[in-house]
Amino acid sequence: MTIVPHLSTVTQAQGATKRPVVLALRGWVCDRYTDAGMRGSALLAEAAAMRLHAPLLTLGKPEEAADLGWCQSLVKATPYLHEVAAYVDGVMARNRRPLIFANRCGASLATIAAALRHRPDAKVVWFDAHGDFNTPESTPTGYLGGMVLTALCGLWDSGFGAGLTADRIILVGQRDLDPLESRLIAEHGVTLIAAPHGHLDQARLVEAVGDAPIWLHIDTDVIDPLYLPAEYHVESGLHPDDVRAAFSALLQRSELVGFELTEFESPYDEASQLRARDAIMDMIAPVLERSADAE
Repeated sequence: MTIVPHLSTVTQAQGATKRPVVLALRGWVCDRYTDAGMRGSALLAEAAAMRLHAPLLTLGKPEEAADLGWCQSLVKATPYLHEVAAYVDGVMARNRRPLIFANRCGASLATIAAALRHRPDAKVVWFDAHGDFNTPESTPTGYLGGMVLTALCGLWDSGFGAGLTADRIILVGQRDLDPLESRLIAEHGVTLIAAPHGHLDQARLVEAVGDAPIWLHIDTDVIDPLYLPAEYHVESGLHPDDVRAAFSALLQRSELVGFELTEFESPYDEASQLRARDAIMDMIAPVLERSADAE
């Protein structure tokens, strides 16, 4: 495993394409109640980098949780998120594929906005128990992480840019949507592929994506809490095997522009950490295999 502190060292070999760079994002971004996500992102990123023999970029320092409203959260996180955006931009400018492990979905304000500047043709496939399609006006909780996709669509200004059209968003596995959020999703024509009782219509998902290139995002709370810990857990989620099968089906026909996994709550005891880490690595194996095959 190589920890790369500066992007200048992440070069692209002549003739090579889409070799992976793993990013561990562990700086504070709307971590309201616990630092477990900041610890979890580093744990997963290190495991992925070791499996792929890929460079590892570690950004941000964990700090204490702070329960702040969306505006305060954005102000607090903005300097760090600008750093994140710059690194994603640099990785993609070198024709490398970013594999990102982040503590909170709020980091996607920076990661996806940066990626879209390079690949505006990509669809965003968003596995999550929640829609994250609220706005500052519609949110009942004031949580920054719940309004990421609307910022990327330009429905409000996060300061990190937009570039995503709602028809290129595919929500997968949502089972906890706010009433106004549901209305916004319908009004803007976002594709919603729910998974009632944990059943995912894989054929519909593949059809919705088509042969478009994809940015693949997964929040671990899309998984049933029986199988993985999550701060914002919702019952009746997906089984990890179903997620693995869906990833495999998607990557058989679509180019992987980038990947990010968020919200993994690392347990405190080592045995539980390792079990959860290995379960996630197995779940995302199709992503790792596709990246390992890059020449």
